[in-house]
Amino acid sequence: MKHLIIIGVGGFAREVFWHAQDSVGYGTDWDIKGFLDGDVKLAAEEYKKLSAPLLGDVDSYVIEPDDCFICAIADPQAKEKLVQRVLDKDGKFINVIHNSAIIHPTASVGQGNILCPQVHIHDHAQIGDFVTFNGRSGVGHDANIADYSSLMGTVDITGYVKVGKRTFWGSGARVVPHSRVDDDAVIGIGSVVLRRVRAGVTVFGNPAMPI
Repeated sequence: MKHLIIIGVGGFAREVFWHAQDSVGYGTDWDIKGFLDGDVKLAAEEYKKLSAPLLGDVDSYVIEPDDCFICAIADPQAKEKLVQRVLDKDGKFINVIHNSAIIHPTASVGQGNILCPQVHIHDHAQIGDFVTFNGRSGVGHDANIADYSSLMGTVDITGYVKVGKRTFWGSGARVVPHSRVDDDAVIGIGSVVLRRVRAGVTVFGNPAMPI
């Protein structure tokens, strides 16, 4: 059996710990070993909220043969840096897919992804690596989401949308079909994207406009 290590010690990491215990493969393919600290140190009282051991930090931890990893960091750029440091040490990542998530048989999902409760991935959607889907987010048919993006709760990616790398979507954001959102864009909470969002641009509102 593999032993899952959660990268991150913040609130979302604690949520992933909870969801992981009701996810595909838990108890049969893998169990949970503990947490690894990232680059942002928290107040001492925050560490007391962890329900599994703190094993150290990403740089100092010595990977063991049966270890596997998931990165529970919402910030896309920070997530990429931490993941790469584990990959550089030959660490292996798995998907954590909650049992209530629905993935269409024709959809493709890479490695290191987190699918929280009631996430839906629809017909011929393509999901890259290390993408985070918080609860009740959905990806429509034929949509494409590239590596390291993070979608918070109830985000709606509709059909044929193309999403670049390291994008961040605030809770309740949505995008009209056939739209394009380029690398490193930020979509603010509750925003409605009606047109292309260029690389590195932050948008907010309905319709979503640069800020």
